[in-house]
Amino acid sequence: MRGKIMQITGVALGDFYEITAHISQVSYGGNVMVSSDAHVISRNRIAARLRVADSRGAGARTAASGRHGPYACWHAYRDVLSELFREHPRAIVSTALERYRGADGFESAYPATAYRNVGSQLYPAYMPDLCVTAGCGEERAGATPVIIPAPRQHEPEDILVRIRQALQEAERSRPETYFTGPDSLLGVPDLAYSDR
Repeated sequence: MRGKIMQITGVALGDFYEITAHISQVSYGGNVMVSSDAHVISRNRIAARLRVADSRGAGARTAASGRHGPYACWHAYRDVLSELFREHPRAIVSTALERYRGADGFESAYPATAYRNVGSQLYPAYMPDLCVTAGCGEERAGATPVIIPAPRQHEPEDILVRIRQALQEAERSRPETYFTGPDSLLGVPDLAYSDR
């Protein structure tokens, strides 16, 4: 979420600062704040993102690579947006991971963002696992819990069928190559003379 700024419709910039400051004090020891690049886009729309003062403190996360920076964690975004939608249930928030239309849209879509890979295919990383402090995201008093659903389970046969289909498709689309050069001293085609 660090790279892209959120666009929020239906909430004033001052209100967003107040909501963030409140959640930061209650749950993150004042470490979470609105980034200095927050600004008003139009009469009813703002652009903002969260950051942390201490990259090793409460509400902080690392990048998928493990690098520390002023990145607010998945739980801090969850808590701030949950409070935002509690106070402004018809707001619309667009983040790098999802677009939330109102409080119901947020409650139904945000938990699934925990299972979006923000790393690479070789080294997958998931936002809730990047938190710097232990116990990050513990339920705060009086907050409505956000239930994170289990990832979709595939039957082993379903996965094997899809792998076989992908391998067959790759085999069909493999280009054919023809060698047109002379044989090498060992009697095999010399690829140095190949047209490819």
